[in-house]
Amino acid sequence: MTPQRVRELTGWPLEVPDALLNAHLAAASRAVDALTPARSGADYEDAIAWEAAATSAPMLHTFALSGAGKVGRLEGTVEWRFLSPEEAAAFADRCRAMRNAALVRLNGTSLVAVGLMLYAI
Repeated sequence: MTPQRVRELTGWPLEVPDALLNAHLAAASRAVDALTPARSGADYEDAIAWEAAATSAPMLHTFALSGAGKVGRLEGTVEWRFLSPEEAAAFADRCRAMRNAALVRLNGTSLVAVGLMLYAI
């Protein structure tokens, strides 16, 4: 559950700040803990990383850039671009779907069943 793992899963560049990703990882850990009793394993860690990506994506794609005028000249020389609000929301939804898939592998059941089990306790 590191910023580097979030970057590996999303393809984000090193310029995405560690501090931002660490803050989202901390919140993501709490969110995932509410969805599963498991607290270890690769799927658990990936679920947290995907949740952090989902909550980071809208923020990463909505701030103003200093030097934004240069972006047109850089197009084609960079591998990463800012997404439109609709694209960022779709990306966040995809990240949550990946989180859910990791949780299903981790729990061996659907999130609905897990939610019902946790609610019953």
